[in-house]
Amino acid sequence: MIRRKTLTRVLFSFFVAVSATRVAAAAEVEMHHPKGWQFKMPKGDPVKGRAVFEKFSCYSCHEVRGEKFPAPDNREAVGPELSQMGPLHPLEYFTESIVNPDAVGAKKYRGPDGRSKMPAFNADMTVEELIDVSAYLAALKPKGVPKSVTGVGKVIALVPESQEVVVDHEEIKGFMDAMIMGYKVNPTSLLKTIKPGDRVRFTIDTDKRAITKIEKLKN
Repeated sequence: MIRRKTLTRVLFSFFVAVSATRVAAAAEVEMHHPKGWQFKMPKGDPVKGRAVFEKFSCYSCHEVRGEKFPAPDNREAVGPELSQMGPLHPLEYFTESIVNPDAVGAKKYRGPDGRSKMPAFNADMTVEELIDVSAYLAALKPKGVPKSVTGVGKVIALVPESQEVVVDHEEIKGFMDAMIMGYKVNPTSLLKTIKPGDRVRFTIDTDKRAITKIEKLKN
């Protein structure tokens, strides 16, 4: 009887020790990879980033309205105009666009093989240059844009929880290339007047980057 009690105590102690080890291991994993972790770029220097943009002749494929770079010289390889992009995307979006353009490039900027036409810079660009040129792109803002612009497109999705509508729209001249883009809607009641698949005409407040008017068009 005494031996059984002793064995029971030993086994109990063993299982407690194992459980404690597992909890400690789980805590260690959580500490090394925090819940909700996300990659964040460090703050770069937009002025130095502009010099990086010039160094790698990025203007050969990308127009930047308001800058005095040479005009794009290869119409087959031209990418999107960039002054419109700064307010639309987080800093890390531009970093990924440079190091892995296949991940985010629109179809119109891809070749027959489905890959981005953008050349690779990973072997030549330093990490510091990458940080700075990303900061430059994120800091760009379109210049001379009217208070509001009008576009036409097709509703792809409604996202009520973030008060957004995703639209596949045509080019909005002087403001934005044709693309699929999510926009905030203000007032949010406008979301109730449309559904995915509708062809619409919409007005964007260019300061707020929000759709303020939207109407269904006949398909």
